[in-house]
Amino acid sequence: MSLERYLNLELTPWIGEHLHRYFEAKKYIRTRDIVLDLACGSGYGTNILSQGTGAEIYGGDIQPDVINYCQKKWAGNPSLHFEVMDATALRFSAGFFDRIISLETIEHLTAYKEMVSEFCRVLKPGGVVIVSTPNIRISSPDGIVRDPYHTQEFTYDELKGILKTAFSEVSIYGQRYTRYFCKQAPGMKEMEKLLLARGVRKLPYKLRNLLFSKQFDYPLYPSASDFDLFEIKKTVEKHCHVLFAVCKK
Repeated sequence: MSLERYLNLELTPWIGEHLHRYFEAKKYIRTRDIVLDLACGSGYGTNILSQGTGAEIYGGDIQPDVINYCQKKWAGNPSLHFEVMDATALRFSAGFFDRIISLETIEHLTAYKEMVSEFCRVLKPGGVVIVSTPNIRISSPDGIVRDPYHTQEFTYDELKGILKTAFSEVSIYGQRYTRYFCKQAPGMKEMEKLLLARGVRKLPYKLRNLLFSKQFDYPLYPSASDFDLFEIKKTVEKHCHVLFAVCKK
């Protein structure tokens, strides 16, 4: 397993897309559900899943220091429970969870098939599993995975095939950046590219954001509202950088 963590502890260009995925996953949670957020990192997404849902949420991560942080950070939320977990050997009994959320995890495990099987085991009949992962056709278009934290990446069909081995229904959506579908301000896209360019990123974000916001009345870094999910396979494969799978047992 290769470890990579997005902790949401500081502003980055990726905050919006991470938040959007959790907000989309939250739509599937019902009152009194028992939910697993596997590979929870700092727990910011686990906390999002609990807000206003009345659900009991278990956050799991393989790193003890991460879990120690979560237990302190979110101690005031009684609906959250954090513990060290191995995705391929969960301690829970069969049919324990109503919902399982595991975002940007499957690409880090060589034993991903075992993880999928374990998710199926601990999920109740009729329960839902949500998995997200990079779309290899966009993240690694030549088929060579160069991200040092990813042990593999998947195409639309590969991900669906893996999940269909365990779940009766699998729907694959794609997450896409949509800011420019709605906002037609001249020069907005070009200025964003400039202010996010590698060399320019060395400048403080506050300065870059001030320049962008003054010109366009909008923050430089994308927010959760700048993303959407698409269902048409051709659109997902060609234009969506992240695959978002909704599976039912």
